[in-house]
Amino acid sequence: MPDTPGPTFSLNHTEHCYVAFDGAMGSMVQPYLLQFNAPLAEATVRQLVRELVSVFPRLRGVAEAGAHFYHLRILPDGAVIDQKFEHAWRVDAHVDATDDRALEALHNRLLNEVLPLEHGLGCRFVFIPHERTPVLFFCMHHMLGDGRTMIALVTALLRRLNGEPTMPVQPVEDPSLLGALKPAHWWQWPQQMWRSRRHQVTQARSLAGLHALQVCSPQGPYLSVHALRHYTVPCRASALRPLARRLGISVNSLIMLALAETYLAQAPDDPQAAAVIRQSLDLRPYFPKSDGHGSLWGNHVGAFLVIETGRKSLSERAQSIKAQVDAAVARYERREMFWGYAWFSLVPWLGRTLLGSITVNMLRKRRGPRISCHATSLGNVADLHRPDDQVRLLRWVPGVPSLSMMHIVSELNDQIIMPLSWQLCEAGLAHMDAYLRRLDEVFLGLAESARKDAGTSAPLNSTSCGSS
Repeated sequence: MPDTPGPTFSLNHTEHCYVAFDGAMGSMVQPYLLQFNAPLAEATVRQLVRELVSVFPRLRGVAEAGAHFYHLRILPDGAVIDQKFEHAWRVDAHVDATDDRALEALHNRLLNEVLPLEHGLGCRFVFIPHERTPVLFFCMHHMLGDGRTMIALVTALLRRLNGEPTMPVQPVEDPSLLGALKPAHWWQWPQQMWRSRRHQVTQARSLAGLHALQVCSPQGPYLSVHALRHYTVPCRASALRPLARRLGISVNSLIMLALAETYLAQAPDDPQAAAVIRQSLDLRPYFPKSDGHGSLWGNHVGAFLVIETGRKSLSERAQSIKAQVDAAVARYERREMFWGYAWFSLVPWLGRTLLGSITVNMLRKRRGPRISCHATSLGNVADLHRPDDQVRLLRWVPGVPSLSMMHIVSELNDQIIMPLSWQLCEAGLAHMDAYLRRLDEVFLGLAESARKDAGTSAPLNSTSCGSS
């Protein structure tokens, strides 16, 4: 007896964009490199990953066309999914799990692998066996979930690898992002809309007079392939935290400071030069609790800009960044970011063809947003482990395709991991190597400032710092 069709759910405006952009982008796959600290049998990992496909129904989701809108169809968990999983699972025993260049090369190939968005599965799994430190590449199409969703999936996998019982099936939710952004009461709409529009107009005017510094050249009329470079900050996180505390900022803001200084160093004598950094923000905390949402697997991400100009002392730069981050977060909390997102509520009504056409025309006319880079943070991955876990992550390198150059920031085992992705047609590997060397120098300078604050005489190449 054939499987009956699975349920359908709405796509939010971000997910509609991922469906429309998929063709022009080649694909929108997020490949995560997970290296474990203990030997694992391939059959065991395969079984548990297949279990995740059952427990997290979004992994069985496909983009299905309706009369006008696309929606998310959850395929029934049966024989067809078994067949699709057989295709999605691979073992690459010839790849050396201890060779970072080989792993980076495979990471790049997976970042450019096209996933069958309307056919499924929208995920791929590549296992590299090793007697001590095996590797799993966990790849998922962005339409199915964001970085927080990936964190949830990896956490669930770690729990099962450490002997926890099978999780219950996770519910599929499909709220509009506007639920996290719209004013709480109808009478607040005029004021909140006016304030959010005023902010957007003010920011656009300030950006119009600035020269946003970039490593990548402006987008060309055609996209090439996505490129990914593994990068670890050359100093331990513990070497930078004291400096962040002294400056009154978070480590994430200190990373933005390092990025800003790296870009501004390219044009020290240009008064219009600016480092324009887009920062992602998880919108889940902004959905009203009264709505009764669960964990909200899927895509629920906002963003704001941090704009830095001119020469400033370390303290001045830190306070400027802190003020901008605090102001942006406060605007989200006060529901004063609605104006820009309100237009996105029209995205589903445009349809895939018109959205795709708008994307192509923006590329042809080079009208994409001009920023220095995009930085998104996934937090401290060590928090995924429990004290008694035997199987742990030894290494973690996320990957995300992007039109703008992007750093995906996270921390594990006192190391700050921030791999870099970009369009290869816009900057060669040599350009990115030079950029990362400049970034190294800035981080080492920050570590030196922290060392001087502590009044120690340890050299920068001591145990507090490593190499990228």
